[in-house]
Amino acid sequence: MKTVSGRPDLGIPGVYGLLLLDVVSRWGYSAESLFAPFGYSNEQLADPEFRIPLHTANEMIILARKMTGEHSLGYHLGNQMRISIHGFIGYAIMTSNEIVDALILANRFIQLRMPFLQFHFSTFTEQVSLQLQCDIDIEPLRTEIVMALTFGVMTMARALTGVDDLHGDINFDFPQPEGFEKYLSRLHPQHAIHFDQPHYLASFDKKYLGLKMVNADPIASQIAINQCESELSELGERRRISMRVRDILSYSGYRDLRNLHVADLLHMSDR
Repeated sequence: MKTVSGRPDLGIPGVYGLLLLDVVSRWGYSAESLFAPFGYSNEQLADPEFRIPLHTANEMIILARKMTGEHSLGYHLGNQMRISIHGFIGYAIMTSNEIVDALILANRFIQLRMPFLQFHFSTFTEQVSLQLQCDIDIEPLRTEIVMALTFGVMTMARALTGVDDLHGDINFDFPQPEGFEKYLSRLHPQHAIHFDQPHYLASFDKKYLGLKMVNADPIASQIAINQCESELSELGERRRISMRVRDILSYSGYRDLRNLHVADLLHMSDR
């Protein structure tokens, strides 16, 4: 398994490639234009089990930038992001009771979608502080992911609560993308966005935590949470297996490194 920044590259769900297609199609580009260079198809990316390696995702972003001439793709990805694209975690959030419940679920399960992300929030002051840590250093992928999630949260929060008048402060830990100034006027007038900050930090009024979800359904939410818990357990097991395989491959005492032999050492099938 390839690694990124010393960690196994578990990739990102293929469905996010379809979201990128949704964006570039506004410039008149087709699925073949975006996916053919990587040997992907719409059907392949729509498979819930399929994940795009991070370096490939980065090359796809570079290609999309070249096609569109747009260096703020994350802004467009966020504006077109829908909660349903996030699978069971999205469904659990959508059917939760209040914004605070949605944040708790995001904190708990975000690594199911993007294992290289860590999300934390604090409510110790009148402002709720959100911190997002992205443990990859591949550019422009990192910048576009952080921007997409930031503006995606805004888009989804408005849709999930039915409240349009949502705003806050955002500090991005990277330079302002080329051409982004033209989008500032489209944001809520009380939004304060800063680039080149030491850390990523977003904050908003604490009163938003109590906003009700328009699709709240405790039974449906619990079903989705149960599924997320099961996926989280499987993810942990896959990580443990990958670490054990790495140990075997790096231990000089093992000379036969064929799949079947490594599988025998792990008491598993070669698959």
